Amino acid sequence: MSHNKTSISIVLIGAGNRGRGIFGQYALDFPHRAKFVAVVEPDADRRASFSAAHAIPEDRQFSSVAEFFAKHPGKIADGLIIATQENVRAEAIELALEAGYAVLCEKPLGLNALDVIAVTDTAKKHEGLFMVCHQMRYAPLYRTLKRLVVSGEYGKVVNIEHSENLDFEHMAHSYVRGYFNNDALTPMILAKSCHDMDLLLYLTAAKPLRISSFGSLSHFRSENAPAGAPKYCLDGCPAAATCPYDVQRAYFRPNTDPAYLRQMGIIKDRLHLMELLKTSRFGRCVYHCDNNVVDHQVCSIEFEGGVTASFTMTGHNAIERRRTRIQLTDGEIELDSFKKTIEIRKFSTGDFEVLTPPLGGTHSGGDVAIMQNFVETILSGNQRQVLTSVAESLDSHLLAFAAERSRKTNQCLEISDFEAGVRQLQQND
Repeated sequence: MSHNKTSISIVLIGAGNRGRGIFGQYALDFPHRAKFVAVVEPDADRRASFSAAHAIPEDRQFSSVAEFFAKHPGKIADGLIIATQENVRAEAIELALEAGYAVLCEKPLGLNALDVIAVTDTAKKHEGLFMVCHQMRYAPLYRTLKRLVVSGEYGKVVNIEHSENLDFEHMAHSYVRGYFNNDALTPMILAKSCHDMDLLLYLTAAKPLRISSFGSLSHFRSENAPAGAPKYCLDGCPAAATCPYDVQRAYFRPNTDPAYLRQMGIIKDRLHLMELLKTSRFGRCVYHCDNNVVDHQVCSIEFEGGVTASFTMTGHNAIERRRTRIQLTDGEIELDSFKKTIEIRKFSTGDFEVLTPPLGGTHSGGDVAIMQNFVETILSGNQRQVLTSVAESLDSHLLAFAAERSRKTNQCLEISDFEAGVRQLQQND
């Protein structure tokens, strides 16, 4: 890569919520650093909207991965970002690696452990850049937390308590009504909490040895529906005035999360949104959906070196946040993503300190930071600055898949045995 170059060209595969709203927005905010030169998106409205925003000519707009690579088997840009749904990522990854692109891929990398192992094994052989979008590692809060842990100033890590608290609306939108509501795609702990598995690996810097997990779908079930609740909220629900999940309350506020609306497609105005919710999956009663993923789950994990960790995911919270409490031999460090603080207590001196790292944007600033890292790594060719290698990503995926197996079988699983079993299936296939 020429050291005189200051910006990169990118192909986007998947112009949905994150493709359009995160990666695409980065190029609009920093046009001197990145430009999208082609888009692959099956939805015609999304494809047209993204192309208009980024001035992508018609001959660089494609409806399928196969169509794009058939037309352009070689590289037409510096980088390629994969932001499709999980069930079509494997094909895009394989073709992108064969073409020689620097790749940034959304997680998870596949629908099951077998697919993920196959993809990561292929990616490890790829000499070029392959980044997995574990953007929480890049967020200032967690980079600061990592720096404190590795400084040695507070001794060695003994235990980590980590939780992901989805607020009730996010749970309902994405994991009850939305596209990630059924484990026919991926289990909840992978769809939502692969970030958290990755953060535990990042903070411990150790291989996971074993895991046990418990959880279930307790609330969002048909037997918990209010009396007379119809299949769709806008069909006249008698409980609309008091239901926290009523669509008029969820989607028509000034502070409704724009990501929720992006997932529904291109919405022209409020009237269009109202009409869409009469038949869309996002207009359904949360007690009458086809969801089967858990709404609460806990995990206990042991890492090499005797470090232990607990993880809790729940979808019944008033405030969306992650909390991380790390117990070390000479201190306790506690992070709260809602308060945007890190509290430090040192045993030997009695010192107490509160840090407030600068941050902003989605995923605590991690989304912009990982895009900056992707651009810088392509421009410099220095892959040592990458925090999210595909090799490390395999461990976080295996942790999530093993947790789900443990939850369903009531067994404590050895991670190495779990991986070996999956690889044996791969050989027998």
